[in-house]
Amino acid sequence: MSDLSSLQEKTVNLFNSTYKSSTSESLTAGYAPGRVNLIGEHTDYNNGYVFPMALANMGTIAVGRRTDKGEINIVTSAEVTPNMFCYKPGKSGIEEVPQWARYVVGVVKCFEEVSSLTVSVDLALSSNLPMGAGLSSSASLEVAVFSLLERLYNVTNISKIDKIKACQKAEHKYANVPCGIMDQFIATLGDVDHALFINCQTDDFEKVPFGDKTLLLVVTDTHKKHELAGGEYAKRRATCEAVAKSIGVPSLGEVHIDQLVKHFCKPGSDYSHLPDKSYPRSRHVVTEIARAKKAKECLVSGDITLFGQLMNQSHKSLADDYQVTCPELDEVVRVAWETEGVVGSRMTGGGFGGCAITLVKRDAEKVLLDRLNKLCPYSSSFSTTAGSGAYSWDISV
Repeated sequence: MSDLSSLQEKTVNLFNSTYKSSTSESLTAGYAPGRVNLIGEHTDYNNGYVFPMALANMGTIAVGRRTDKGEINIVTSAEVTPNMFCYKPGKSGIEEVPQWARYVVGVVKCFEEVSSLTVSVDLALSSNLPMGAGLSSSASLEVAVFSLLERLYNVTNISKIDKIKACQKAEHKYANVPCGIMDQFIATLGDVDHALFINCQTDDFEKVPFGDKTLLLVVTDTHKKHELAGGEYAKRRATCEAVAKSIGVPSLGEVHIDQLVKHFCKPGSDYSHLPDKSYPRSRHVVTEIARAKKAKECLVSGDITLFGQLMNQSHKSLADDYQVTCPELDEVVRVAWETEGVVGSRMTGGGFGGCAITLVKRDAEKVLLDRLNKLCPYSSSFSTTAGSGAYSWDISV
């Protein structure tokens, strides 16, 4: 993976070549990382707990400059067609905007709402995150652009939580993806050698040390792309909401496993009004929330063995109950489980493809990587640590 200096150079070159900018003109940049979720999958939109960490030096850089043209010009280095778009407020409808650019336009519109400013900018975007791998390239993009706009317009009075919620709103309203809040949270508030334990009901969070030098986190990309804008994500969210409503609570985050079992085992009860597979879907969420809480206790106390076991249980639940894994993810995780020195392994992200994460003893890293390369030849892996959240800077010329 390229480091951030080369990613910045790539983005600046793209900006200058696209907008015919003089190399003497000052530019501003914003960066936000991708993430992996250590445990707590599909719990954020159920008001549960999640436990993500930001990826070190892996994310999105947005480079920009204010203009007086009254429009939003966007160019990306990603392999998409078209890779450029000009959004003209009042003249361009959101339906005309390419899907990738809707995230950017949405962030601009939401930034305007919270800042009471009108934005006119030229933007260039580059990322070293694989798109569709489940490493939160979308939230990385959103938070990088928002961070850039804050600096460009000298806005310092937007709270971190309001920033996070504005970026989430952009994804909901403009990209039409009903995401939870975890990805924008960790992209904004990640910290070196720490994971972030987040209560998605209250927005409370705690930074938990995750920098044991005897361990590494290996991320394995199956290269099977997933599309959260597709219907399966929305179906599962709707199922969770329907079950919570049938129990009489705002969300599954308020439900204990005993309460869930009792609800679905009432003699003579009619559940025909609920979506198919409502019980296993909701069972995953309720037990995953409990696993996330226990996992945080494990890191605090140093019980890495139990932490790994919870990762393994999480994957089994995601495969069997929530059914968001795929054969490639299951195979990668199985190979990891069968490798000596592996503490735990599970899929991460929304599922339906994307990545698995494996916590492994440092002296077993090479054996694990060799086995993955041999037994899962469609995949690629890299080792990582917990990195920082979003920041912005002026580019000296």
